[in-house]
Amino acid sequence: MQVSVSPGMWLPVLRTQPPGNDAVAITIDDAPMPDSLPAMLDVLDRHNAKATFFMSGCRAILAEELVQETVRRGHAVYGHGWEHVRLDREKPERLIADFDRCETLLAKYRPTPSAYLVRMPYNGGYRKIAVHRAIRRWMPGSQIAHWRLSTEDHLISPRCASAAEVEAACRVEARRVVSSAAIKGAIVLMHDQPINERPNGHLKAAVTVALMEALLVELAAAKLRAGVLVPHASQSLLSRFFL
Repeated sequence: MQVSVSPGMWLPVLRTQPPGNDAVAITIDDAPMPDSLPAMLDVLDRHNAKATFFMSGCRAILAEELVQETVRRGHAVYGHGWEHVRLDREKPERLIADFDRCETLLAKYRPTPSAYLVRMPYNGGYRKIAVHRAIRRWMPGSQIAHWRLSTEDHLISPRCASAAEVEAACRVEARRVVSSAAIKGAIVLMHDQPINERPNGHLKAAVTVALMEALLVELAAAKLRAGVLVPHASQSLLSRFFL
């Protein structure tokens, strides 16, 4: 098990909901995409479920009406930077500028949340002190939204040749995630069409919608609900030094 040490500089790194909250937090990176997000929002509505979106500014600026609609339907919305690049490999000023630019756009449609949940592109640098310091400079009181379980959805479209194969693969992945012993209160990672260049990219929208449907069906069968990710109320002293 990896342990990273800092001189009391670690921000909270979340993998689960706060203690006592068993709702599964489905978190969606890279939104909003016009050919998948509207259908995904409809799926969430049909299941009376809520999710947490980490939106990329470079996509949000092209579909601001979808940012507004996501907020209107009661989902949580945070920034995922502006461009989907490894900001942990850039200077702190670039990280701060990217997140600030994205949040300026999102703040047109909802108040800036406090505490702010940060999801770095590729989750890069969550074990780097310089990244934690930069996030704290940008938005004091922030928490880093990691995850406990990943749907590995970026690997689904490359191994599928048709929409039927996509649906079957999504059911398998959803069953794997929800059957985990760690599912109660877990943060689950998925994407609104992952920002990458992979084979069969034309199937990525189908993956996004089918996977959300499959996850919510499996959660209902397990008598679990999907709710927004809630910031933790406090941070233990030990976790400031050891991550």
